[in-house]
Amino acid sequence: MRKLRRCRRGSVAFATVIAMVPLVGVMALGGEAASWYVTKQRAQSAADTAAISGALRVQCTDVQSSGGQACTDTQDATWRARQFAAQNAFCDGSDTNASSYPGAKCPTGLPSGTSQQVTIAVGASQVQATVSQTQTTHMARLLGLSTVTIAATAIARVITLSAPCVLSLKDPLIFQGSTAVSSPNCGLATNNTTSSAIQFTGSSANAANAKSLSAPGGCSNNGSANQCSKAITYAAATPNPLSPLDSPMSNLSTATTSFSSGACGTTAQPTAYDASHHCYNLAGNGSGKFNFGSATYNLNGVYFFSGDVTVNGSAILQLACAAPACGVTFVLLPGSTLNINGGAKVQLTASDSVTTAQVPPALASVVNLMAKLLIYDPESTGKNQTVGISGNSSSYFNGIVYAPKADITYQGSSQNYGCNMVIAMGVAFSGSSNFDNSTCPATSAGAVTRYVRLVTQ
Repeated sequence: MRKLRRCRRGSVAFATVIAMVPLVGVMALGGEAASWYVTKQRAQSAADTAAISGALRVQCTDVQSSGGQACTDTQDATWRARQFAAQNAFCDGSDTNASSYPGAKCPTGLPSGTSQQVTIAVGASQVQATVSQTQTTHMARLLGLSTVTIAATAIARVITLSAPCVLSLKDPLIFQGSTAVSSPNCGLATNNTTSSAIQFTGSSANAANAKSLSAPGGCSNNGSANQCSKAITYAAATPNPLSPLDSPMSNLSTATTSFSSGACGTTAQPTAYDASHHCYNLAGNGSGKFNFGSATYNLNGVYFFSGDVTVNGSAILQLACAAPACGVTFVLLPGSTLNINGGAKVQLTASDSVTTAQVPPALASVVNLMAKLLIYDPESTGKNQTVGISGNSSSYFNGIVYAPKADITYQGSSQNYGCNMVIAMGVAFSGSSNFDNSTCPATSAGAVTRYVRLVTQ
């Protein structure tokens, strides 16, 4: 017995056992905390998707209210946000619709003492989503914590960009060659939805110096400079503010009785439309083409053209008097084409307003939309057309070029375009063209582009 009392064998093992008790407790507590972290990550993902989905629904309404595509979603922003929270397995127990949301993954048989809550707050331009899970603790009880609430919050906001001064309605927005674009006060946008909705090729290092560059699709870069970093991709489509012009314009033709070809002038000097003689230019009075040749053309008013219209390289097109007393609008009747060759000197400014006396009766209801309209090219249905515009360094276009069914290409040597707003089926900048819109004022009226993003709280 005396030897047994003095024996030290196993004492280290006994001390180790004693020390392991708190160590195991700390490890168990760490494991429990790790499970809280996993739940927190899941909650954050649910909150993010809920906020974004709700904000997309708000954006849908905003687009419709500004004259864009009608919003066909019959559910409101709160419903959409809760739906996507449910798809990420966070369902509010007080929400009777929780399990019926499409794609819902509401957990069945939550452990005793565990509950979930989803709170959605919808504002004028943002949605805030908060998801939480309250559950009982195990090892944390030793620290006096019987329950823990794990929550995550996300805010998604609808961002409205400045109104674009260049809008491609259908085809990609293309930058190629060594073209340069300067548009510091307004944006460039396309409604193309492909992965190459915005395309950069060549050495267009300054191709998109604009306040914004956006598309519902993606961006591709095949040039020496990475321009796609400037693009806001997968944004909402931009509404076309001039679309109400299309139907009345499509009804105009050379057979329209309100026109008369008797006093339209010659190919040397076209005559503008007015209420007294209802004039349009019948393709150079029968030649099938109208050529602005080697002459100076002093213009004022609204001109209607049929057939192919060409501005030759030695032509000079200018206002008959200083703006705003004078202003010009070119309307190409259905089936007409327009090409402005390099070297031409074109210095035209659109009228600040157009009166009903300057247009046929069929356009009286939309004459207000023709303010600041410089060129309208409706293009005949089913006919592919590209409008080529190329002038010299002293050329400028102050006004809106609208070609809803034609692609417009700015090309050739350096040009300055004043405040030239472009709405066309497609827009391309090529060669060494210099599209300078730095004189355009910043504006939020008319067509605007919107997109949704998560913001910090």
